[in-house]
Amino acid sequence: MGRTSWFDEQHNELEFGKYVEQMASWQAALADGIVTPEEIHQQTVRIAGMLKAIEPKLSDEVHTELTVIFRELAVLYGMERIAEIQEEV
Repeated sequence: MGRTSWFDEQHNELEFGKYVEQMASWQAALADGIVTPEEIHQQTVRIAGMLKAIEPKLSDEVHTELTVIFRELAVLYGMERIAEIQEEV
């Protein structure tokens, strides 16, 4: 499999969102129209397994860089969630 860019070449924006609906894990979770705590747990376990598998393969430098990126990504998800809640009010 060739390398797929993380960015939209025209707008230089992250493209992960456009892949969500194509992912089997997303389709399975939304098959009944409800995301359950168990499905969230299963996705957490899936991601943890992937990270545990790749972590030993990373150089210390890349590991450090990715750690910062993952933490900033968590901040982004938190910000998005708060914005969604604020829109609901």
